[in-house]
Amino acid sequence: MFGKYVLVYWMAFTPFYKSLPGDFVFDDSEAIINNKDVTSNVWSNTFYNDFWGTNIKSNFSHKSYRPLTTLSFRLNYIVNGEKLDAHLFKGINLICHSLCSVVLIFVYEVIVKRVQKCNSRMYLDISFVAAALFAVHPIHAEAVAGVVGRADILATMTFLISFLLYDQSMNNKKRTYIYLFTSVLLAGISMLFKENGITVLGFCIVYDIVLNCGKLKRNRINKFIATLIRITIVSLAGGLLIYARWKIMGGMKPEFKPGDNPAAFANDTFTKVATFHYIYFLNFLILLWPQWLCYDWSMGCIKLIESNKDFRIIFLILLYLYGILLLKTILLPNKKQSSKRLIFLAISLLTIPFLPASNILFPVGFVIAERILYLPSAGYCLLIAIGFHKIVNKYKKLKVCPLNAKVRYNVAKVVDARQNTSWAVSEYKEAIRLYPEYYQAMNNLANLLKNEKNFSGAEFYFKKAISVKHDFPAAWMNLGIVLANQKRYKESLEAYKTALQYRQHYSDCFYNMGNLYLELNDTDAARHSWSTAISYNPKHTFAWTNLIAMLDNMGQTERALQVIPEALYQLPKTPSLLFAVANLYGKTNQFTEAENLFKSAIKLFGEEVKAIHYANLGVLYHRWKKYDLAKKMYNQALQIDPTYMSAKKNLALLQN
Repeated sequence: MFGKYVLVYWMAFTPFYKSLPGDFVFDDSEAIINNKDVTSNVWSNTFYNDFWGTNIKSNFSHKSYRPLTTLSFRLNYIVNGEKLDAHLFKGINLICHSLCSVVLIFVYEVIVKRVQKCNSRMYLDISFVAAALFAVHPIHAEAVAGVVGRADILATMTFLISFLLYDQSMNNKKRTYIYLFTSVLLAGISMLFKENGITVLGFCIVYDIVLNCGKLKRNRINKFIATLIRITIVSLAGGLLIYARWKIMGGMKPEFKPGDNPAAFANDTFTKVATFHYIYFLNFLILLWPQWLCYDWSMGCIKLIESNKDFRIIFLILLYLYGILLLKTILLPNKKQSSKRLIFLAISLLTIPFLPASNILFPVGFVIAERILYLPSAGYCLLIAIGFHKIVNKYKKLKVCPLNAKVRYNVAKVVDARQNTSWAVSEYKEAIRLYPEYYQAMNNLANLLKNEKNFSGAEFYFKKAISVKHDFPAAWMNLGIVLANQKRYKESLEAYKTALQYRQHYSDCFYNMGNLYLELNDTDAARHSWSTAISYNPKHTFAWTNLIAMLDNMGQTERALQVIPEALYQLPKTPSLLFAVANLYGKTNQFTEAENLFKSAIKLFGEEVKAIHYANLGVLYHRWKKYDLAKKMYNQALQIDPTYMSAKKNLALLQN
């Protein structure tokens, strides 16, 4: 585990260490060598001047307000005995880049963990692959080797830490606001390293919405309100930070020359829009194929697109087609929800930090700046890692398990469907023998043994499956069921809790946990567990049925009657629920409603109708004094099961 962090650190360090003997280059001269805020004895001017040492409110200022980056340069200068040694400056950049790459692993791990929720087996460590790609990506040459690129590196570092704190605010109820306000504070600090650091707040909002967009559908109003509060706080904080930034620069936009950004000065709308979109294409191209790199793209390096006959229009069409393809992937209904969310978050991490440089919100003073892509490349690397993971996943699925274990597994599933349990058991065992890490076969075999009441055998194979794949929530839950059947309630509860660690919204697990609490006579905990199961899955028949039955048995009839309307709304055609509600209505003398529900339930049961269903309707008629109908129902019950004692006794009472 620790090894991958060390590996990524050195992967980030190695490609760029040869830049250490170099000197200050290009923008370094203005931002460091000629900048009195770095070399003078007065440090307080740093907060009144721009990144290049000009008064921030001056008409000649580029309005690049990055005082914390400038202070880091000044600290370098002081530590080096007030000498401008490029080697030390570059060394700090390289260390910061390496650390940034390591922090990215944690960020990627958080995103993947929250989105995937262990729904699918990870054949590839997406987090490691993405961070490794970020560590060595050639697009970072300018940001790492050029000292002024430290602004981008430190802004990215604080951006990532701010995001991690925001994630903690979403998942730590006790310290929600501590983490949230610390996250906002770090977003402000990130902005003081470089302007695009503020975009972390936008990404956090998108992240929160993507992870919690389904809460209303699951009736989780409290979760929704908590999400809304976080988003409101972050939005207000972001607005205040942007307003403060605007006031610092004197409420004026920077003034640029046509040579800095020719497209921004184009009079023709088509020329402006087409050229900007071509620039977006070039930015993506150098991320994808970083062979055509340049430290300065101004002064006409990219000619304006002034006609729709310009051949470069083809590249714009390609860009749009790629965008449509990504959109289709995200919106396609047959794709896994977790996969779509992960792709969307990767695209958000790519595009949101790029927005300040896009010329959409305001014109910028450059055409392409490769160091600007340092932060957006984090999203790009995640997108590539997701794609690579999909390719590996597809290959793994196509690949037959060693010695045809997969064939044995499929045969077992087929014969199990035909209710040939002994054959299925032998096939699953053979699949496991051929492929000792076949955890799916172990889980299926354990379920078969569980259904056959062979609890010790089921326990053995569930534990074996978990030993291969520890984050296997279904196996943990089923192990809990097996342990509960063996009266090992404490172990069972621990198994259920472990399952919920890996799948937080696991309605079936909450349902089974409710059954366990009922065995322990903890009715409050049972009710809470079943209610939670229903909140995650309002169509959970067994949770509704057990909840209503328990309230009825506890004599809490009024409470049960309050629950029933919502249950019937969610499951109007579920016979077992209709039957349970009909029994309750019968007890409370609501004979007409009970009769209608009994009849609906019997009709819906169809060929699966049992003696008890007719017998209970007979009891209803018996109490309602409709004796002929009661007699008819008792006889119907006895036709299905001639040994059904309840129907026999009640029929005898009628005849006597």
